Amino acid sequence: MVRPDSTHYYPGTLGNKPVAVQFHAGSHYVALRLLSGYLPEEKLKLVHYGSPQFRFEAMMKGEVEAAALMEPWITLAEKLGCRAVCEGHYLGAENASDNMDEETFAAINRAIVKAVNLINDDKRKYLHYLIEEPRFAAAAAQHGGITPEDFHLPRLRYSYNTPYTDEIVEDTYHWMVRWGLLDGAACSNELVDNRMAEPAAAD
Repeated sequence: MVRPDSTHYYPGTLGNKPVAVQFHAGSHYVALRLLSGYLPEEKLKLVHYGSPQFRFEAMMKGEVEAAALMEPWITLAEKLGCRAVCEGHYLGAENASDNMDEETFAAINRAIVKAVNLINDDKRKYLHYLIEEPRFAAAAAQHGGITPEDFHLPRLRYSYNTPYTDEIVEDTYHWMVRWGLLDGAACSNELVDNRMAEPAAAD
């Protein structure tokens, strides 16, 4: 996203311009995938600003030309007149340590399935949880705040846990190695364990 007074209207003009992300997190990976479709690698200037709040503030202060944001920061930015120059979606995953017992992991996945159903039935009903998160609420209050009615609901996508296919794992592994985000010595089939995800999603 860019400020209201920005001269950037599409990703192709962001070459050699600082774009705020959080290194080795979703904003970093999505920004690489989106911008690399428009710009050569040597013109990508991603800079680490940490959490969405710091990225949002850096954009608003003019420290960077653009910032990779997520909800509810996107909605706040839009209410202030900021605009998206490109938009992407990524899949979040529930992670568990190797020693988590299967019963606990299955229970977590059943709870996620139930939550997905509840949220998708009435998204605005649960948006107050995003708005009332203490760090966001304090920052948003300085800009007039937002309400559940301000959100663009189709942007909010909640889906069941599903296993990563072997093809997705391989493609993502090679992409991360190519960008220097992962050591090529790692083996892709050792990175992802799909245990219990499929049965949980089917319950």
